[in-house]
This record gives sequence, C-alpha cells and structure tokens, in this order.
Amino acid sequence: MLQGRAKNYAIAQAVISSLGCLTSLAGGGVMLAIGFFSSLLDPSSAAEAGVLLVLGWTSLLVGVAFVPGLITVIYAWKGKLLPVIKPAWQHSLMIFGVIVWLSSLLFVGFTSHNQVFNFITSLLILPLVLVPILFFFWVGARKLSLGNQLRAWGAVAFNFSLTMPIVLAAEMVVFFVIFIFITFWLLGQPELLTQIMQFGEQASNGMINPVDAEQFIVQLLSNPAVLTGSILVVSVLVPLIEELLKPMAIWFLAGKRLTPSQGFVGGLIGGACFAILESLGAVGIPADSQWLVLLFARTGTGILHVALSGMVGWGLASAFYEGKWLRAFLTYLLAVGIHGLWNFFALLSGLVPILPISEQMDVMPIILGQLGVFVLLLLFVVNFILLFSLNHHLQRENRLPVNRFS
Repeated sequence: MLQGRAKNYAIAQAVISSLGCLTSLAGGGVMLAIGFFSSLLDPSSAAEAGVLLVLGWTSLLVGVAFVPGLITVIYAWKGKLLPVIKPAWQHSLMIFGVIVWLSSLLFVGFTSHNQVFNFITSLLILPLVLVPILFFFWVGARKLSLGNQLRAWGAVAFNFSLTMPIVLAAEMVVFFVIFIFITFWLLGQPELLTQIMQFGEQASNGMINPVDAEQFIVQLLSNPAVLTGSILVVSVLVPLIEELLKPMAIWFLAGKRLTPSQGFVGGLIGGACFAILESLGAVGIPADSQWLVLLFARTGTGILHVALSGMVGWGLASAFYEGKWLRAFLTYLLAVGIHGLWNFFALLSGLVPILPISEQMDVMPIILGQLGVFVLLLLFVVNFILLFSLNHHLQRENRLPVNRFS
C-alpha cells in the first residue's frame, strides 16, 4: 500500500497518465480523420494530409504509452506488480522488431509514390522510427532499471506529457530574444530589411512559389552574419537547452536519492521519448528519394538523444546520490559538445549544396560541409560506444559496494 510521498507521486502519475491518454487518443483520432478525408476530397493536398496522418498515428501511440503508467498506479495501490517481460522473450521481440522494421521499409518504399496508400504508409512510419530508438534504449538499459515499474512508467508519462512542451517553450523564449536582437540589427541593414519585408508580403498574399522561396533563403544565408548566427543558435543554444531539459524527470526524482545507474536509465527514457516525438514530427511521409536519407538521419539523431540524455542523467544522479557535482557538470558539457558537433555538421551538410559558390566566399564551410556525412557517421559510432560503455560500467558498478554520499 502506498503511503506518504509515494502516494502523492502515484496520484500525480495517475492524473498525468489518464489526462495524457484521453487527450492524445482524442487528438490523434481527430487528426487521422481530417487527414484521411482531406486526401479524399482534395488529392492535390495528399502530401500535407500525409503529414497530418503521421502526426495522428503518433498521437495515438503516445496515448497508448500512457496506459501502463495508469495501470502501474492501480497495481501499486493494491500492492501488486505488473507482469514483466521474461529475459528469454527479449531476443524474440528484437527479432520480431527487425522483421517489422524491414517489412515496413519495403512496403513504404513500394507505395511511396502512390498516395492511395497514405493511410497505411503513415502508420508504418511509426515502426521505422520507433524500432531503432527502442533498440538503442535496450542497449543502454540492459540489466539496469530505474528502481521499479511505477517509477519507470511514471517517467515515460512525464516525458511524453511535459518534457517536449517545456523544451519547446524554453526554445521559443530564446528565439524571441534572438528575434528582438535581429530586429535591431536589421535596422542597420536597410537593403536586407526591404528584401525581407517584400518576401513576407508576397508570402502572405500567396504570390511566391517554392523556387523563389529557396532562392531567397540561399541569398539570406549567403550573408556571413546570418550564416554564423544560424550556426551558433543550432550548434550552441539548442544543445544547451535540450541537454539540460531532456532528462528533466531526474530533477523531480532527486528526492528519491537515485543511484547513478537509475539516473542513467531515467536519462535514457527521457532521451528516447524526446527522440520519438521529434523524429516522428520531422520525417513526415515519403515524398521523394531524399526521404530515406532523412529517415536514416533521424535514426542517428535518435541514438544521439538517447545516449547523451542517459549520460547527463548518470551525471545528475551521481551528484544527487554521491555528491559528484563535477561529474554532473562535465557530462553536461560533453553532451552539449557532442550534440553541438552533430547539429553543426548536419546543418552544413544541408546548406553547402544549395549555397552559391563564389571566389569571395570562405572555402572552409564548404570543406566542412563536404566532410559532414563522414563526421556524422563517426559521431553515430561514438554515441553507440558511449551507450554500450556506460551500460557495461554501471552493470559492473552495481555489483560493487557503493560509497554513498550523505
């Protein structure tokens, strides 16, 4: 029977899980209905409807993910535990996941040019994103736990309901401040300000086509100040915010005196939930041959979020449990650095092919952009090694006596 603080946590988890489940299922149903009927009524909008279908399935997935959090509260109230997956079944589930992933990839590949299948194709986007992220989570969480089922599913509910909105709100505040600075900077750039105002007016009147929009963006990014500012925002500010807030559930569990391994698993959960929502919101539905590249890029982003959030969670729990605040600070800086490198080379890899080449242009961004794919592959390997190594280290540490900080 739950008592004291555990009872309060359980009540909060029940409220979050039940509200999250209802709102996610309802929202997902509405988006699926709108996406399905809009593609039937207006075939020319099938691409936009496909994106809405993916978001609808994502919302239903999140709604289902809230259910175990609610059930664990009911079981804990009765003094019982949920049935767990037997270790012998884990490999079978992994094989099943690989089969589902490959089957989904083949089906999506064959039907991507036929919009009639958008409703099914959008559903199969889920395993294409979900299976790799769950595999990365399994690699990091093998033989480790967050302490109990109630806490683990509570972390899932917390991350799906609160973490992403809080991260987005924090980034919006930062972007608003940046917008204010940009506004004052543009006052000293009258020609550029005029071009932006004209583009905005044309866009609002629906008088601009995609080619003109791309040319305007290319021209804008050709400005060294704009390009440098974009790199700083994407490679510094975004990682600083996300790596601090993704394992946010650890901050709320600090009073539970988490062990370092529990903090690591809590961080893995936060990173996995964040990666699922971000990737499913970004991949959309296949529209051209570049979609497969985007899918694999999001897979790399998935392991980035899982591994780095796990590392930061390990550092935070080490500070709370053992007083190792230097470890918490260094792991956070390392996570921000790796995340920043990933964003930097991903940004340059996307920009360099569309930037106009001129004799006056600095060749260094071009060289770095051309090396971007190789650097991203290297960072993928680094994150996988980090994930595997921390799991191995924490498994071994759990078998040794722990010198607790008091």
